[in-house]
Amino acid sequence: MLREVMDVLEFLDDARNGAEPFAALLSDGPQSVEITPFESDIGKTDFIKILFPGTSGKTGGGDAPTTGIIGSNGGLRLPGEYPGLASDADGCIVGLSAALRLARMRTRGQQLAGDVLISTHICQQAHPAPHDPFPFVMSPLPSSEKHPRLVDERMDAILTPETCKGNKMISHLGFAVTPPVREGFIMRPHASILHIMEMVTGKEPAVFPITMQDVTPYELGVHHICGMVLPSIFSDAPVVGVPLVTEIQTHPSATGTQQIMVLESAARFCIEVATSFGNGACEFYYPGDFEGMVENFGAMRGWQQKKKDG
Repeated sequence: MLREVMDVLEFLDDARNGAEPFAALLSDGPQSVEITPFESDIGKTDFIKILFPGTSGKTGGGDAPTTGIIGSNGGLRLPGEYPGLASDADGCIVGLSAALRLARMRTRGQQLAGDVLISTHICQQAHPAPHDPFPFVMSPLPSSEKHPRLVDERMDAILTPETCKGNKMISHLGFAVTPPVREGFIMRPHASILHIMEMVTGKEPAVFPITMQDVTPYELGVHHICGMVLPSIFSDAPVVGVPLVTEIQTHPSATGTQQIMVLESAARFCIEVATSFGNGACEFYYPGDFEGMVENFGAMRGWQQKKKDG
């Protein structure tokens, strides 16, 4: 996976590169690549979805579940005197590295059991947005329009790698996982996810704290620590965030911050989860927890979608 991360870093370092040239790097690995360019007066980006069919995946008529990997980011770089990749680029780097790895695996005759659908956007022209304590790096379209383009109804469960360094919620160098979120409910982490994290890192698992505020749309104006679980607003699938974190607060717009071995381990984790999920050896949440919450408290979907009247 280290080679894939380095190849993706080299590719994205050229600000002229977008989704089309990246798709050309994938050779015959994926079954399909969908590219949707977007441009406005404040910037442009390329949305890309890459489908890798599994040996027992739904694409081929099988019943193995499909893993979605959404490389969440606002953008790769900002205009100005610092031309390098911004810290915020990590989610995109992890997603594309996983895609490149799966493509190369397939050329060697290696396929996972379940389908894997990787989705991200390549935004070489982002803009800053005010946020406490550090400005966010933002794409040229709002979250309410971006995330519906990133999620896909074929995803049975979603991993969302994302930079999450501009806070003091967790203080170690590496990656973590969030509690799973489904339809507005934040639930306890599943033991199988934590076990895979232990195997990948050789360390105790780290769980990143999220709040109810983080599962509301950005446009409502409520403070967000991160955007990792925002796909849960637009999908019924369980979502687990994979934050890439540091010991100290790091500006989302800061350049020269990519930690190659952290990117590598996060991408490797995503592939290991996809492998186990497709094999039926991993779950994203405990279904009984979700069913019990719905039975006792009713659906939570409504408050995610709109402001209170008045």
